[in-house]
Amino acid sequence: MTTFRALLAAAAVAAAASPAAAAVTVTLSNQGQPFTIPAGQELIATFDDANNPTETFVDGVTLSLNGATVGVCEGCSGYSGTLPNDNTHYLTIPGNASAKLTSLAGLKTFSFYMGSADTYNSIRFKGANGFDVTLNGGQFTQGYVGQSWSWGKRVNFDFGADRVTEVILSSSGNSFEVDSFAVTAVPEPATWAMMIMGFGVAGALLRRRQVALARA
Repeated sequence: MTTFRALLAAAAVAAAASPAAAAVTVTLSNQGQPFTIPAGQELIATFDDANNPTETFVDGVTLSLNGATVGVCEGCSGYSGTLPNDNTHYLTIPGNASAKLTSLAGLKTFSFYMGSADTYNSIRFKGANGFDVTLNGGQFTQGYVGQSWSWGKRVNFDFGADRVTEVILSSSGNSFEVDSFAVTAVPEPATWAMMIMGFGVAGALLRRRQVALARA
């Protein structure tokens, strides 16, 4: 009996234990190619419209800025930074500012093009079941923290089986420059409902056709 009770207690402790540590896989790609996104992702934000800096292109995904602004394109009046080979507007996050991407249904992956990697930049990912991971400086640039204006790569984040609902980019220095956000998004419940309804309609039409053929 004592052994059985001990097993029950151990099981209870295991059930109450916190989930396994969340993980984010980071890869770098597309050196100097700001507008080439990974296969399977879709473009979510370009920041090209300076009058509408929070514009997004995927339903259910929104962007909010807390002190972050649209950087002036290279060569334009008021130019303040650089993203190699990027002659469009971009997102710039100065010290003590942030930008937050929110997804209602969750994200499988996320990527952006960035330049001038620095130690004072950070990215926080939050999701369901306590998923909460923050990466700082060289943790998302594979150790590179130089400030060379010729360094420009796409940074790719994969959340594995987890789904991220918030991506928060922030900086304690000047500045965190990024462009062309891309994601693999989970379909919203309404989208799933429409897909299922479509399958149902297709099935009904197929059955009706089969009945008509049988009667002919």
